[in-house]
Amino acid sequence: MTTHPVVIVGIGADGWDGLSESAKGAILGAEVLMGSPRQLDLVPATHLGARRAPTRLTWPSPMIPALPSMFAENADRRVCVLASGDPMFHGLGVTLVRLLGADNVRVISHPSSAALASARMGWASAEIDVV
Repeated sequence: MTTHPVVIVGIGADGWDGLSESAKGAILGAEVLMGSPRQLDLVPATHLGARRAPTRLTWPSPMIPALPSMFAENADRRVCVLASGDPMFHGLGVTLVRLLGADNVRVISHPSSAALASARMGWASAEIDVV
């Protein structure tokens, strides 16, 4: 469905400064950057350097029905999707894997809220119930 794997980058409230080098590289290499306005605002254009900034696409409402056409229209471009925290923890990553297939998606996670809470409280993440 896509020429290049879609890279999903989990981004936290700390924005650009909290991203790994791998996540920053995925954003810098994108031709299209998709996300919510809040997430897109976490990546200021000044971080993109001298290269041409990617086209920024915000999610429409409702989002899910629009996804197939958004990805079809950008199938030949390098797409990076910004998502909150850990995209595979009840997040957008799960939806995009279902839509595009696991072989067409690469996920770079940021710690989830559950992981951060477990770390703060000293709880084993594998032993807590997440509601």
